[in-house]
Formats: sequence, structure tokens, C-alpha cells
Amino acid sequence: MTQRHVTRRSLAVLGALLSLVAVGVSSAPAQEKSTVIIAGTLIDGTGKEPLPNSLIIIENNTITTVSQQGKVPYPQNAQVINAAGKFILPGLIDMHVHYDSWMPELFLAHGVTTAVDLASYDWVYAQKDGIAKGKIPGPHLVVSSFALDGRLFWNVPFAPLDGPASAREAVRGFIAQGISLVKTYTEISPDELEVVVQEAHQAGLPVMGHVGSVDAAQAARIGVDGLAHASGVALATIANPDRRKELQEFEQIGIAVDYPRYLLYHAFMDPQKVEEVIRLLVQEEVALEPDLINTSARWAAKRRAEYKHEDKTLLAQPQLRYIPENIRQRVLHDEPAEDLSATEREQLQQGYLNLQSFLRAFVAAGGKILAGSDTASFVLPGISLHRELELLVDAGLSPMQAIMAATKNNAEFLRQQATFGTIEEGKRADILMVRKDPLQDIRNTQTVAMVIKDGKVLDTRYHANFRNPIPSPPPPWGYIAHPQPSIKSLSPMIATQGTDVPLVIEGENFLASSQVEFNKQKVTTTPVADSRVPKTAYLPYYTRLQVTIPAHLVTQAGRFPITVTNPPPEGGSSNVSYFLVRFQ
Repeated sequence: MTQRHVTRRSLAVLGALLSLVAVGVSSAPAQEKSTVIIAGTLIDGTGKEPLPNSLIIIENNTITTVSQQGKVPYPQNAQVINAAGKFILPGLIDMHVHYDSWMPELFLAHGVTTAVDLASYDWVYAQKDGIAKGKIPGPHLVVSSFALDGRLFWNVPFAPLDGPASAREAVRGFIAQGISLVKTYTEISPDELEVVVQEAHQAGLPVMGHVGSVDAAQAARIGVDGLAHASGVALATIANPDRRKELQEFEQIGIAVDYPRYLLYHAFMDPQKVEEVIRLLVQEEVALEPDLINTSARWAAKRRAEYKHEDKTLLAQPQLRYIPENIRQRVLHDEPAEDLSATEREQLQQGYLNLQSFLRAFVAAGGKILAGSDTASFVLPGISLHRELELLVDAGLSPMQAIMAATKNNAEFLRQQATFGTIEEGKRADILMVRKDPLQDIRNTQTVAMVIKDGKVLDTRYHANFRNPIPSPPPPWGYIAHPQPSIKSLSPMIATQGTDVPLVIEGENFLASSQVEFNKQKVTTTPVADSRVPKTAYLPYYTRLQVTIPAHLVTQAGRFPITVTNPPPEGGSSNVSYFLVRFQ
């Protein structure tokens, strides 16, 4: 056994002991309130066989007894919940969330009682505090560092890492703010990553890596505890050096996991390397959080159309009218993999099959899967975690293994298994009750009958007047959708009336689907590849558009507006630039 293994297990035990101490020293309430759940079939999240005719006693927010009806007495004045015919699960934990102010009801209504924010900043810390104090409804929030990386993020007053010393200073600063895990991003260097892992483990905290500069094998050797999006797996298992170089460029873009080429490159995984990487990940106890609902369902999963229909129905509910319009556009947008050739589309499907096969073999070898949904992307909170479980079962996990991925495994990864994650004595009373057996069909986790958080039965309805008392600012990482374009220059800027005008527009955030308008009239628009960008790189944006303004639009002299518009989701129109037409 390596020293690293001893350290990891010791950290896990330390985290559990600290959690127990925290529970033990909490002050007792003036009067205990008992709730008893009887007659349901208990699936406690540990992997044990279901317990029929169960009895669960809750005192305030803690589970004090787990047994079978008739074996132990319960307080006569207790609130009794008859769960006959129902199935009782731990409250679900979403391991990959980017929290926003409109999300609370959607998490709770679907039985997600704990959400792990994977790029936390001041507003998220305030939400966590407000929820803990009962001032804001919502799931328990687990907060992380912001994504430690070599780049400067949009709106965050945090300098990018610049070597091991800055990495050490950054992670210590976040630890001082009371985070529960450390998050790293794609452009962190191996030396910086090593320092971050050392500091996090010394504080008893796990490290979740969205890797790009290093692959999964390198991350495992450095000591990363989990891989978000199962990032680095394809990179570590591709034997062809040219393909590997291409994928590394994509992963360092950061947004690549949300686009089809990230999944496509799993088609090039080498079987021999797959075995080696799985062996290493299991040996080094590295968990995988694959985000299939985000990485795969948008492009390759057979259930894609079904999910879009369900989302459309859900968003049509008038009680959810508070969900922002840009979010609705993102969720409902049916974006084809338009940049792919027929061959690449076949590779996309093969990539999905290979990723499923990898996850199946990883679990069979003893690897641990964590369930998350990445709510900053194109999914709705709450229901997306249930779909992740469904996609995990599609990949070959059993329904029990999928349930454990969203309960026990996530809590253990967070080193908080002594507090929540399973239905056992001494654990926090977070419970999901469903009407149908999820072990027969994992989709039955969606048949929500009741949600209990902190021992309290929740109102899981949506409310049209829901307002978060602390609205969120624009998220610091930016949403991965169509950006708003901007024009920097026109070439030429003037032409003679009555002639066709070839025009090049320089700017930012142009797309293949961008549309140029001259004097409010659409003209044929062609994106131009930038010679400064490697041909192998998958960039969804262009810096140059080429158009021809037809002669019939320039029959009059004058000054005419030119704009560029990107389609939904989000997108929008650019600034206005003016083109001059002189007399013939």
C-alpha cells in the first residue's frame, strides 16, 4: 500500500470524525419533534438489500432509528407518515452544480436535497449561509474553491495562477473561507496541480479536477481525487500522438466538454490503454463524475428527443415563469452537430459507446462513479440528475449502483459520509420517497411522493411568485451558449453606389450561424477561418465574416448601419458599425 493511499484513507476518517464531533457539540433544541415513517420499502443507499415494512424515526433533523415495523416502539405523539407501497431513498446529492438564484425549487421538487457548487464565489457563500439559517429555501449547499486555473476568468477578482507559489497562496485563501473541496480547471500546470493537491489533502479536502493540460493518468498520479466530466480519460487512452495533441487543444479550451468533438474523440480510445488507465484510476482511488446528461445526451444518447419534450412540458408550467428567458432558450435549443462530417457523426456515436464501455469496465473493476449534472450548461436542475442516473444505467450500471452514485458515493467523496448520503442512524434526515420501485426501473426515481430535508416535509410545488431574497449576479464563468457578437472593423469602409461590395467584417464571437444585416436587410454571410488558429482546434467562434452586399442594396449614397446577429440561445445583436456609399 502506498503512502498516498494511507493518506487518503486517513483523510476520509478524519473528515468523518470531524463531522461526528460537529454533530455531538450542537446545542439541543428546547423540545424535540419526532417524525416516524412506517411501512415503506427502504433503499438506504448503502447497497444493502431493500428493507420492506421499514420503520424510520426522526428526531428534529436526525435519523435516530432504522428498523422494521413492530420491532421497536416509537413515540406516541410522533407525526406518523404511512409509506405503504412507497420506496424510501436518501435525498439525492448533485455533485456538479453551478448554483443560480432561480434554481432552489427545481432541486427540491425532484428530491435533490444537497447540491455541490463546483466554482463557488461570494454570492454562493451567501446562499449557503442563508439556506443553513432557514432564510432561503433550497438544498444544502456544499461549496468549493473557484476553479483554479492558468487563465483569467470573466468577472472574478482573482488572478490566474502563475506557478506553484501562486497556486499555494490561492488554495490556502479558499480553504480559509470554509470550502469543502477544491476545484481545478483545464489550464492548471502539473506543478501547480501538485501543490494544490498537497494543500487540499493537508486540510482534509478532496480535489475535483476538470483536467486538460494533464490527462487522467497524470492527474491520478499527482493525487486528484475526482475527474469532472470524466475529463482526461480520452486523452489518456488515445495512442495516436496526433489525435492526442488535437484533443489536448480542445480540452484546454475549457468549453469543449459541452460540444460534440469532446465526445467524438472517445472514438479513438485504444483498448490496451483503456485497461491500463482503469487499473491506475482504481488503484489510486480516483472517482469519475461523467456528466453524461451534458457530455453525451445532447449529441448521441437515444433519449435526447424525449428529454427535450419533457423540458418543453416542464417549462410550459405557469408556476415556473420566473425561470429566465436565456435559460429557457438554452434548455430548449435543439443544436445539431452541424460542424461534423458524416464520418465524424459516426465517430461521435462510437465515442459515446466507448465512453459507456469505459464506465462499465471501471465500475466492474471497483471504480467509483459520482453523479452530477453540470447545471451551468444546457440542463434543468433537479430532473437532470435523475436523467444522469438513467444514462448511467444505460451505460451498464445497475439501478442500485446508480442510486449509490447520487447518494453514498458523493457523500464519501466529500468526506462527509458521517453526516449524510445514506439512511442510517445518526445521519441527517434528508429523504426522498417515490411511488414506484427504482430498482425495477431507474426512471422511477422521478415518481416523487415526498421530500424531507432536515427532518421537515417540504412543499415541493412550484410557486410563480418565488423570489430569491439575494438575487445572483451574472455568473463569473459565463454561460456556455451563443455569445453576443461585436464588430471591430469593416474592410472596406466605403464603396460607390450601384456596385456589388465584397466586405470583410473583423470582430469577436462570430459563429457559423451568424447573420449580417446591411441597412436592416439580411445578406449572405460566410465565416472565415483565422489562420492564427490551428486547423485542428475546435473553436465555436470566428473573428472574421465575409459578405457581399449586392448592388441593389447600395443604389443610394449615404451612411448605412451594419450589424451581426447570433441566434438563440442567448446570442443577440452586435454594436452598429456604419458603411459609407458615395455617389457614382
